[in-house]
This record gives sequence, structure tokens and C-alpha cells, in this order.
Amino acid sequence: MHVKSELVSYFLLSSFLFRVPQMTRESNRPIDDEDALCEVDLEGTGRELTPLAQQFIEAGRASFKTVDEFGFVPSNYEMLWSKLDALPRGKFCELGSGFGIATGLAEILGFEAQGVEISPELVQASQTLLAKFGLLARIKCGDLLQWREQADVFFVYSWPGQVADIERMFAAIASPQTRLLICYGQDDMRCKMLRPNA
Repeated sequence: MHVKSELVSYFLLSSFLFRVPQMTRESNRPIDDEDALCEVDLEGTGRELTPLAQQFIEAGRASFKTVDEFGFVPSNYEMLWSKLDALPRGKFCELGSGFGIATGLAEILGFEAQGVEISPELVQASQTLLAKFGLLARIKCGDLLQWREQADVFFVYSWPGQVADIERMFAAIASPQTRLLICYGQDDMRCKMLRPNA
């Protein structure tokens, strides 16, 4: 989770002041309600990290001190590994990818992985980390709230004030089987999907 310091005010204000309803792809109905998504149980497999995954996480954590970013909070990567392992492989996208650790773990597990990150410094740091381990995942520089590319699994650990906006964005682009892994805290990772007939 991270936001550049000069953008903190923008993100927090946009979360509370700019509530323009968005429309679903399938209809012209606003999705500005809390019923568009439902939480689904997702038990992790409990699979231990592979040596490559462990080394990758350790190298990623060691790189935290190389970039001065306000507000970066690392995810529980071991929990994410277990939960991702329980999902069918497909396209994975990390929204606000930071150092790209979740993106790299997804590739190691067999996903076609990419991330989107607003900080050019973190984009460079994550690309360096991924390349060091021979991983091919792409990190694009962009605003996660403007992301519109499809994936089978999205992962995000955002500022609390952004959660509602992220869920609306997800509801606007998701297919019925798309999953959103969203963190409400370092050890509180939930899985959401479109509510049937939402």
C-alpha cells in the first residue's frame, strides 16, 4: 500500500467529496450502492512458500529502504501466497503494486501477472526486483482508480478512504467470476465478487 506524499490530500478528498456514480458495463444502472459486491469465503491452501518465493519476499523487503515513499505499508505476503494458491490460475493484477512483491508471487504461482503503480520510483524499483529473479511480470505506471484492463484476480491494499472507490471501479469492470482480494488491514484480507444479478 502506498501513495506519494503530494497525492495524499487528493486521494483522501476524492474519496469523500467526489462521489459521481459510475455505470456498469452491462446496464446504465449506477453502481453507487454497497450491494454490488458480496464477500466470499476463501481459505488458503496453507502451502509453504517455495524457496524462490521466500527469497523473492526477503529481497523485496530488503528493498523497502531504497525508495522514500510516504505511507507504504507492506502486505502479509505469506497470507496472500496461501490465498492465491487456492484460486484458479489466470490473469492477476495488483492495484497499487508498490515494490511488486505480490505481483511477483502471483507469477511464481503460475498467474499471468502485472501491476499498476502511480509512483515512477516504485515502478522502477519493482521492475528491478522482478528482473533480478527472472520474472516477466509487467508493472505499468498509472492511477489504480483509472485502471480498466481485465483480470481474473485483482489484489489491492489501499488507503481506507479509497476502499469504496476501488470497489465501485471493480464492480464496473469485473465479470461474474472475477475476484477482488482486498486488504482492510495487514492481516485482514477478504475476497469479493460481483453479487449474482447485481
